Amino acid sequence: MVTTSTRRRGVLLSISVALAAGLVTAGGPASAVSPASAARVAAHAPVGAVAVAPSPEPTTDLSAVAELFLTHVLDLLQEHSLERNKVDWPEVRRQAFADAAGAKTTADTYDAIDAAVKTLDNPHTVFLRPGQAAAVDPSIEVPGTAGPPPVPRGHLIGQKIGYVSLPTTDKIPGYARAGAQVVRTLDASGPCGWIVDLRADSGGAIWPKLDALAPLLGDGRLGAFVDADGNQSAWELKKGQLSVGGEVISKDVPPSIETGESGIDDYVTHNAYVLKRPGPPVAVLTGPETASAGEAALIAFRGRPEARSFGLPTAGLATGNSTYPFDDGSLLILTQTADLDRTGRRYGNTPIAPDVRVDFTDRDVAGGADDPVVDAARKWLETRPACRS
Repeated sequence: MVTTSTRRRGVLLSISVALAAGLVTAGGPASAVSPASAARVAAHAPVGAVAVAPSPEPTTDLSAVAELFLTHVLDLLQEHSLERNKVDWPEVRRQAFADAAGAKTTADTYDAIDAAVKTLDNPHTVFLRPGQAAAVDPSIEVPGTAGPPPVPRGHLIGQKIGYVSLPTTDKIPGYARAGAQVVRTLDASGPCGWIVDLRADSGGAIWPKLDALAPLLGDGRLGAFVDADGNQSAWELKKGQLSVGGEVISKDVPPSIETGESGIDDYVTHNAYVLKRPGPPVAVLTGPETASAGEAALIAFRGRPEARSFGLPTAGLATGNSTYPFDDGSLLILTQTADLDRTGRRYGNTPIAPDVRVDFTDRDVAGGADDPVVDAARKWLETRPACRS
């Protein structure tokens, strides 16, 4: 498990990243060990064929249920993990079955699964016990958390710069719509430059973020997912429509894909709005809370002309995860892809350093004139040709 609170939030909030990205769809559980109980990789997901190492011969002290469950989880790790080509799978399987000796139930294999996951050396891949999985299930409402959901907000800095703050996304209807409206409202004043604040964005779903920011990103390739064999699924934007691997992201998320029975209306808006001053300079603000899908939003700006980042390094979880739920309530969150920016540069589980380091504390993050990162970004924007004319 990730040790810092920042990284833990990034891991847990990223459960929906691959689902929301269109990389996988969640299948309903059929049995404790059936492949139907796991998320299925969509046709466009870049996963190559993998020869699965055989499991050791079953032993008399391992029940059939425990053996099948352990084998199934090991198969998922070997077939889909981003690190699948770096692991000695026959040895991992041998050790896992040795660790699970005497297991009678699926729960008796959990420690062996933890040890197998640890061999991947990937902080974004975790196996959750039923209690842990229930605590982070986005379909479960937590008492006492009622109130307006966190959605993008913004304001003008002076009369020249538009400021947009993106919070974490997680099954929030109207997130993309609110973000798109913020950009349109601010653009009415014709700002010459923009600040995109990702310092409070610790993950969730990537597509609503990119939809809200579409006018600032511009058409074309924004980045890509890449799997263990180098196969890529490009993130592209064309006239407001986002696509991954050539498949356009649907405006609505159907029920049971990511959100159980409810689905999400206006998951993306197909935001084709054109700025009054297209191609403006953009300053992106980052910090240690910027994680997972928040890092993907940053990556979408990397390599874009007239874009620069300010603040502190990110959490270092710039990878795409799929979720595999099991009938006993446990859950495997498995990293299957790394992120690429529009230039082809690869990112992964290493913090992304800003172009300009600016130290700040939590109390500084206000998005106002006294915020040192905003101030540094503003000063840079004011040097750009678009803001000098």
